[in-house]
Amino acid sequence: MSLLAILIGLALDRLVPALDRWRNLGWSKTFAAWVRARLAPYPRLQGNVTLLAIVLTPVLAIAALQILLTQWLMFLGFLYSVGILVYCLGPKDQSRLVHRYLDACRDGDTESAQGALQELLPHPLPETEQARLSALVDTILVQTHERLLAILFWFGVLGPMGAVLYRLSAQLVRNLQHGDYQDDDTFRLALLRLHNLLAWIPSHLTVLSYAVMGSFVDALHAWRACDTAAETDPHPPSQRLLVRVGLASLRFQCPQPEGDCKPEAVRETLGLCGRSLIAWVTVLALMTLAGLTS
Repeated sequence: MSLLAILIGLALDRLVPALDRWRNLGWSKTFAAWVRARLAPYPRLQGNVTLLAIVLTPVLAIAALQILLTQWLMFLGFLYSVGILVYCLGPKDQSRLVHRYLDACRDGDTESAQGALQELLPHPLPETEQARLSALVDTILVQTHERLLAILFWFGVLGPMGAVLYRLSAQLVRNLQHGDYQDDDTFRLALLRLHNLLAWIPSHLTVLSYAVMGSFVDALHAWRACDTAAETDPHPPSQRLLVRVGLASLRFQCPQPEGDCKPEAVRETLGLCGRSLIAWVTVLALMTLAGLTS
């Protein structure tokens, strides 16, 4: 059932752009602020306890409703699972945004290109076109994991509540990158630890798929050298791994020198990520068939 739910969810994600308007996790910021305000008078509950209250409340609510629907009518439980998966993917289809940006650049539509890029990049836009393209390649490699493959992994492991668990942790980290929670180091560190823990297994599976679908030898060398770059690279471990191994799989340099990144590199990156998704679905299908025949 998980395979069928994933296939339907991916199809809806790609074929129904109108769903993007409903996949908004802006409520997570308001809910996190509300929980932190309620627990602020209790110093012993700061950090891990506050984070667990923020994350587990919606996750357990999703799990409880899933159990009730499945016990009442299994088909309703299945539709609910598909709906939660589609909601957690995104919030917008990354490949559609990237193609919109590339088409706008080709047509000289600066305003549309700027709007698409602002939705793709989580940080202030670089000043030069080459720097923007380089940042876009890095973002595609990371966000394919964050918005898609890690969601599929946790959905396969824990069902709808796994997808919500990872999607919510990723959204809280995104809020952190936009300047939230800077006044609470304990909560901020607890959030980063949780997200790194949840990302560890799927990020390694993602870079393995990058390596298999790209240049395996180059990716393997970059993978081995990734730990030695930890002291000079400020990015989180999973993000550093995704970028360095992904670029090596494409035989791009890391970091890419100024003037070396072209629109074709962005399209090649999208191709690698698309092949990786196909590899994930294929492996899941083989595992499902093996389970049915055992």
